[in-house]
Amino acid sequence: MLIFAQELSTLVKAKVELLSALKIIYEQMDNPLFKKVLLELYNATKEGKTFSESLSRFPQFFSPLFVNIIKAGEASGSLDSALQEITGFLAREDNLRRKVGLALAYPTLLVFVGLASIFVLINFVIPRLKLVFESLVGRLPLVTQLILRLSDFSHKNWNLILGTVLIICVGLYLQKGNPFFKALLRKVKTKIPIVKRIVGNQEITFFSRSLGLLLKSGIPALRALEIAIPTVENKRLKKELENVCAKVASGQSLSRSLESLSSMPPFFVKMMAIGEESGRLPEVLEEIANSYTQQIEQDIALISSLLEPLLILFLGLILGTMVMAILLPIFQITQMVG
Repeated sequence: MLIFAQELSTLVKAKVELLSALKIIYEQMDNPLFKKVLLELYNATKEGKTFSESLSRFPQFFSPLFVNIIKAGEASGSLDSALQEITGFLAREDNLRRKVGLALAYPTLLVFVGLASIFVLINFVIPRLKLVFESLVGRLPLVTQLILRLSDFSHKNWNLILGTVLIICVGLYLQKGNPFFKALLRKVKTKIPIVKRIVGNQEITFFSRSLGLLLKSGIPALRALEIAIPTVENKRLKKELENVCAKVASGQSLSRSLESLSSMPPFFVKMMAIGEESGRLPEVLEEIANSYTQQIEQDIALISSLLEPLLILFLGLILGTMVMAILLPIFQITQMVG
């Protein structure tokens, strides 16, 4: 979506007509599914529909935010500016998602490699040494006995363990399109304090930037709220924002309606009030988004500097304990032979 927006923005800015721009993008598109969408966009626009009307036929590709920004650009005669705005928005959001994903990728890889190593030791190495230890050594050290019991359990239930791991992996892969796995992953994230903070700040950033962009495009506050709310995944916050919408619809000011938000930080609510009073709400929302983006980047740096060494230490202790459980009986055998 970002690439499409960037290419279309570049072409329209270069004074290429919209239909010609769509045709150019269609001809060089590799994705067969999106190529079909582009063809239908081209045909619908050629038949006389507005570009925003054509886009609204594909909600699985173009969000209400995307469609309404384009609609506002068409109404004001500044489609090129609207495309630039939406391209900048998508680029910033994509960049933030990548940073968060990369921050969590390395710790996840460490855990995976560590658990895989433990699984191999427990299921393949230790069972082969078990008979040797029990036949040559009288009473095994306590740590060795515990590891052997763990090995027996894992060996008897390996299919259950692998099945569970497979379900988790499939769930992580399918979580974007599966509400159950998506909710489960979100619940896991909220149990880890620093990850919970990153996810919460990420939602505030997305919502603030979406709402600010919509207001900047001239879309009324109530309609802008209705469009921006779906960017929020937190059910409690989403419900509170829907209540804010109802209050704004009844005539209450936006800043007054936001005072009831318990899921948003006081900083957000106060900044919104300042923005509304000063008549600079779109700019203030962008400043809020930038502020929370900085907090996310600081937390990402903290994960890199603190979480990764702790994970390495934790996995090292586990693997070290298992190695010790193997070496202690070997030392006993050496002493007996000596």
